[in-house]
Amino acid sequence: MVRLSRLVAPLAWAAFVLAIAASLWFAVLLLRTAAVNRWIADGVAAAAPLSSDPRVRYAAGWQAERALRYADAVQLYTDAQNTGDPVRDAQAWFALGNVYFKTGIAASREYEQKVGPVFENAQFDLARDAYRSALRLQPDLSGARYNLELLERLAPVRHLQGWRRNTDPIMLVPDKHNGWTSMQDDNKRGLP
Repeated sequence: MVRLSRLVAPLAWAAFVLAIAASLWFAVLLLRTAAVNRWIADGVAAAAPLSSDPRVRYAAGWQAERALRYADAVQLYTDAQNTGDPVRDAQAWFALGNVYFKTGIAASREYEQKVGPVFENAQFDLARDAYRSALRLQPDLSGARYNLELLERLAPVRHLQGWRRNTDPIMLVPDKHNGWTSMQDDNKRGLP
């Protein structure tokens, strides 16, 4: 019994020291993250060069998108790609597709108010390509699948044509049967 109590005290102190060291390490990481977030939120990211870390680029792109600086967001999301991690790359492609989708909708509405209906712009094609790239990297990314289906249904020119799935689960091909979207039954579709 005496031997066991001699072992317990040093082990307890070692565990205590390790816990303190881990807490300090995570506190430093939290402070660094908070500093980067403040730096991005204050707009310093636009004035000073950003870190080459893709996570920082993605965060700055997210902030630029929220500030309606879409050109900056596109550049930052593009810089956040090709990290080697398919999940992070897919998220960057998905965010890039969202930016293109938003700018495409805005451009279409502006064109419709000035000229007339039925305008398909290049932003929609870029959004399609970005969503497809995200789905190629991460096929179960439901947000990208949903937005791709939504884009195909709401795109100004393509909503006048029918679209159905091909053997490739990401590409959509024209179906000129009745003008409505028809989808195969599978568990990966976006809209009901």
